[in-house]
Amino acid sequence: MTGQTPDPFDQLRAADPMRGSELASDSQARVWARVQEVTFMATTSPTEERRRNWVVGIGAAAIAAFMLVAFVRAPSSQTPSQDPVGGAAGGGAAGMCLAFSLDELAARDFAFDGTVTAVEGDQVTFTVNESFIGDASGSVTLTAPDTSQTSLEGGVPLEVGERYLVSGDDGIVWGCGFTQAYDESTAAEWASAG
Repeated sequence: MTGQTPDPFDQLRAADPMRGSELASDSQARVWARVQEVTFMATTSPTEERRRNWVVGIGAAAIAAFMLVAFVRAPSSQTPSQDPVGGAAGGGAAGMCLAFSLDELAARDFAFDGTVTAVEGDQVTFTVNESFIGDASGSVTLTAPDTSQTSLEGGVPLEVGERYLVSGDDGIVWGCGFTQAYDESTAAEWASAG
């Protein structure tokens, strides 16, 4: 193997980094060219970079759209469905109900023991027997948003002549246990909440 030029990579492997003069200048140039070639091969082409940017952009847009939909559909506050049995507001079994508790009852605008005297569409008139929260007295007419059946979520029908424990806000009768058939022991609990 005499007369052959030694491989520059073999020379590089054997070279002491402190003594670069051992490599011939043409070998150093070829090694440097190879290092640059490998370095440039590792970078992406402009086409690949544009494609990657599109994918990242589309992914970011999809995440933003998902977040927007989640934000818009999220309930703004903890209130029960204003449409107790279904209909436009999406009540019914699929509707959102605030869990009934005496603390939540105490936060309502009104709560009373009343007897239904009239039902006209979504308007229900009660004779107030005893007011627990608010200043309901005499005869009051409230909105029970279910215009089709005048019943409240949970299956409590509002029927003329029947007695109920009624509560809600802003003149609207709430379902989900906030309005229920009259029961003496429950009425005593409601009285303690006021």
